[in-house]
Amino acid sequence: MKNLYRLICYSLLGCFLFSAGPLWAQQQQQLDDVQEIVAIVNDEVISLYDLKQRMLLFLISSGRQKLNEEETRYIQQQSLQSLIDDKLKIGEAEKYSAVISDEELEQNFAGYAQQFNLNAEQFEQQLNQAGIDKKSMLKQIEASLAWEQVVGGLLMPQVSVTDDEIYNTIERFEHNKGQDEFRIREIFLLVTDNTRREETKDAATRIYDQLKAGSAQFPIMARQFSASTTSAVGGDMGWVMKSELPKEFAKAIATAKKGDIIPPIEREDGYYVLQLEEKRQVLTPSPEDTEVTLSHLFFKISDGAQEDEISALEKAVGSMGKQIEGCADVSAKAAALDASSSGELGTLRVGELPESMHQTLLETEVGKATKPLREEDGFRLMVICDRKVPEINIPDYDAVQNNLTNQRVGLMARRHLRDLRRDAIIDYR
Repeated sequence: MKNLYRLICYSLLGCFLFSAGPLWAQQQQQLDDVQEIVAIVNDEVISLYDLKQRMLLFLISSGRQKLNEEETRYIQQQSLQSLIDDKLKIGEAEKYSAVISDEELEQNFAGYAQQFNLNAEQFEQQLNQAGIDKKSMLKQIEASLAWEQVVGGLLMPQVSVTDDEIYNTIERFEHNKGQDEFRIREIFLLVTDNTRREETKDAATRIYDQLKAGSAQFPIMARQFSASTTSAVGGDMGWVMKSELPKEFAKAIATAKKGDIIPPIEREDGYYVLQLEEKRQVLTPSPEDTEVTLSHLFFKISDGAQEDEISALEKAVGSMGKQIEGCADVSAKAAALDASSSGELGTLRVGELPESMHQTLLETEVGKATKPLREEDGFRLMVICDRKVPEINIPDYDAVQNNLTNQRVGLMARRHLRDLRRDAIIDYR
């Protein structure tokens, strides 16, 4: 493996992801990489080309362009393990004649592109510029979809959830009304060999460090690194009551704030990196879930304006806001008050808007304008056209059954992948 590491270092260490060398040289290097075998998994070959491509995909996910020696070694290990897992997943799916259509692959490719705020064509161009063949990413997507079919077709029918379990869960919702529940994302790194547990811990720590530094997005990292079935949805575990969380999770999440990344949590099956997406109380409306229908007026600060002029504008805008009576009045008032811009913003959840605006949006009367909200180049008045507090209902029988089933299937899937790793014949070159 040391020679392999050196080979990759020559390609990636301390340099940008790709070089603009002569085309013939790039083609010859690609041919050499395809012919060089780095591992054989149950008679399925992983080439050096496959490994380099997966490493580049990992780098795009993490937002990195340069690597030092230690980082290159880490990315190499994670990329090779990911490729091995993909071979095992596809091999298991083939046993049960699972078929992934080209249409499914393209739809998922387009969905992945959206996470980077790109369409499929733009994303393919970005990949090409980074030296990544679209086929390499489609192969990774194929493994993920094939595993979903194994989970849904082989494992899910083995799960049994009784009526008693469902009704007991519904009763717990009623009993726990007002207690905390959390919406959490997870990245799970599976440990199949305890002699390599420390390596997995280091990998989880590196993922945590990148997320904490803001150099990577949690959903993208979850899709690339997580061994959980939630990886397909960016690690989203949905809403979970505190009483339903493993004690290690509950303890770590108790003091977290919205958006916080939780350091790696060790459990028997591996390491978990978590993010607290949202927090609310069971069966209790959250202020952040309140829906507000808004219109706005914006008043621009003149170029070169002094502080006293800005203060005067703020006071004037505040006085203007008091003249507004309902959203039907906004267009006329915008023209009369010489607003720089105005219009309807539609209906939004309060939680989707900047936190600094929450209190004033919740406290301002319907039909009235908020106090002036300072922005970089002006002041904005928000007019509350309507406000609705959502009704919170106890989950019904089917919803609880699906949730319990998915939890158990996820656990079974992790164990099944662990068994596939354990039983596989892997020859490292």
